[in-house]
Amino acid sequence: MQAVFIQKTGGPDVLEFTKDFEKPDITIGQVLVRQVSTSVNPIDFKVRAGMAKIFPKVLGGDVSGVITESKSSKWKEGDRVCAMTSGIRPDIAEYGGVPLTALTAYQALDGGDLQPGKSRVLVHAGAGGVGHFAVQLAKAHWKAFVVTTGSTKNQEFLKELGADEVVDYQKENFAEIYKDKPFDLILDSVGGIVEDRSYTVLAKNGIYMDIYSNNTDQKKIDAGKTWTIQKYKMQFVKPSGEQLQIIAGYLEQGTVKCVLDKIFPLYQIREAHEYAENKQGRGKILVQISKESRK
Repeated sequence: MQAVFIQKTGGPDVLEFTKDFEKPDITIGQVLVRQVSTSVNPIDFKVRAGMAKIFPKVLGGDVSGVITESKSSKWKEGDRVCAMTSGIRPDIAEYGGVPLTALTAYQALDGGDLQPGKSRVLVHAGAGGVGHFAVQLAKAHWKAFVVTTGSTKNQEFLKELGADEVVDYQKENFAEIYKDKPFDLILDSVGGIVEDRSYTVLAKNGIYMDIYSNNTDQKKIDAGKTWTIQKYKMQFVKPSGEQLQIIAGYLEQGTVKCVLDKIFPLYQIREAHEYAENKQGRGKILVQISKESRK
């Protein structure tokens, strides 16, 4: 079967594509999925660059495809599924970009103690993979007042996603604009000076959510753990079929959408990684593995 894997860590050149990877055997409770698409997420190039310890290592956290074998009481052969590795019934190709980032956004929001219809949420980098799901889910599921930051070119795009207000970070300082209008939850996948400024607009009982653990100042992380009123949290995504079902409902309604930035065939996985590491685009980067007709 087709696969992309690494046998050592390094740059995109360590990625290997093969059509002869050994097909895995499944056991009780498991299914085998013929993948239609997956996506490239920041965790993929972090693992590739140095986090991987066991080889060969197949990268990728998103699955979208059709079950070809099942030893599960819940799923049967022919079911169209979407999952984060460690389902839902998709309109299948686009869903390869959903699980990891949509679950990250959902779980970050869910951990924010939001009050439906009352809370104020700030999402940094709203046009990104996690960000564009966070903006939409905060509106659709929590009915929050959502502010997001983005580049000049993404202002209209972010408004179309449903953001109540959009800050052009290339021209404006969000900390100045909202110094007297603090947020109950701040989702930050940027770090650095953005993180420092975010603390100044966090409500008295607010939560700062570090999405990708970009904060390299361990003293600041340790200090955050001792906050007594405000809270500092790190978001590490976990697989959840139940939460994916909720997200799928919004996708099927059209309330939430997965925006595709660019699609690469599997054999161009190196190019996909290079693009992902250097992009400032919109939404997700999809990797097409096979074709699947719509139903």
